Amino acid sequence: MGERRQRLNARTLANAQARVPDYDRAGAPTIVHIGLGAFARAHVAVYADELLRQGTPALIRGVSLRSRRVQHQLEPQDGLFTVAVREPGAAPRLQVVGALVSTGSGPAAAMAALTAPSTQLVTLTITENGYGRSADGEQAAGAPPTSVPALIALALDQRRQAGLAAPVFASLDNLLDNGAVLRARVLDEAERLDDALAEWIARDVRFPSSVVDRMVPAVTETVVEEIAEELGLTDEAAVTTEQHRSWIVRAVDGLDHLADAGVELVDDVAPFERRKLWLLNGPHSAVAYGGMLAGHATIARAVTDPVIARLARDIVEDTLEVARFPAALRPATFADDALRRFANPALGHTCAQVGADGSAKLPQRLLPVVAARQAASLGTLGFALVTAIWLAGAGGVDVPRVRLPALTDPLAPQLRAAAVRPDGLRELSRVALGASVFAEEVARMLDRLTKEGLPLLEAAR
Repeated sequence: MGERRQRLNARTLANAQARVPDYDRAGAPTIVHIGLGAFARAHVAVYADELLRQGTPALIRGVSLRSRRVQHQLEPQDGLFTVAVREPGAAPRLQVVGALVSTGSGPAAAMAALTAPSTQLVTLTITENGYGRSADGEQAAGAPPTSVPALIALALDQRRQAGLAAPVFASLDNLLDNGAVLRARVLDEAERLDDALAEWIARDVRFPSSVVDRMVPAVTETVVEEIAEELGLTDEAAVTTEQHRSWIVRAVDGLDHLADAGVELVDDVAPFERRKLWLLNGPHSAVAYGGMLAGHATIARAVTDPVIARLARDIVEDTLEVARFPAALRPATFADDALRRFANPALGHTCAQVGADGSAKLPQRLLPVVAARQAASLGTLGFALVTAIWLAGAGGVDVPRVRLPALTDPLAPQLRAAAVRPDGLRELSRVALGASVFAEEVARMLDRLTKEGLPLLEAAR
């Protein structure tokens, strides 16, 4: 039996077969990241690592609100973890990132991080579902709130009273104008606390919108073992990703240094947001739902299926027909590159993973394009098919000769309840989409889906 492999940490770092940190990790963190999942480790932390290598303070304190899993992975490793970049036809490229020097879990840890005097930038990946309003009476007396907007409002109140400047808050979630969404939710929570606090936040606190792009799949035990073989050390917090990465953020005071690591600072992020949501995220959802119907487990396998590739291409072409982008953004080239990136088998994104939470994703990714096409009296057949497959998976609708994954979705209980009512398919579509022309089209597509199943992918073109 072979010798047990050592665990990655500060003591064993010199043995890592990878690029390793060459900077001092002993300073006070200037960045707080809330939502310390695989994406944050493969994106924000990599930019911070680059800044630190240039001598710019950018150490990170990471916080997970709902799980201690990442903290338990990282603490024995002194916050060190490996990012493995994998592209077809190329050897894996490993980098040990040292930017993350402190981890915590739960609201109290978040409050400590948000109120620390050294904190200058707060980034968030809390998913589309993390911006909801906190329920009245949800927290115990004297305990910190559990919703992120409420935590930020309370932390800002404490900073204001202590005479500390507010950090910059940058949401990295896939929401149109995510900075404005976060700002509105924080102001909503601040008004519950103190009108003067809300006025101060509205006047002095910056919430720039940003657009991030890097595909980072969920990490499996197999991937962890593969990276350990390549690294020469066990790394329970390792992540794998693609070569591509980008971060585009509205330029505000306090962010100039990010440009040194390749962050694009722009006056208006809206065109970049639309480009990503409509020409990457929308087709990604189309491939996921089409792949589920065809029985493919992964996005890479699905997008190489000619029928599903055609569905995704139809979504792209229909979007380009009505969307208006500045020529400098090269939307057609961007979309082509996105479809190429989907086919990277090393990423391992599953169709069910990408297809989850459709009720939060599709209103951003597909429905604005549907509205634009309807306004131009153009068809929306492909969009209706994609939406119908999502509703079938999330609503538990039977499809002949196909076993769709039971998709996780915040609206799933309502969808499943609607599906079993009289005229259930129309009810299901109405609950998801309201009373609309598109809802009626989706209901008709659902009806066809329950009768035709997989052949509908080819027929509905």
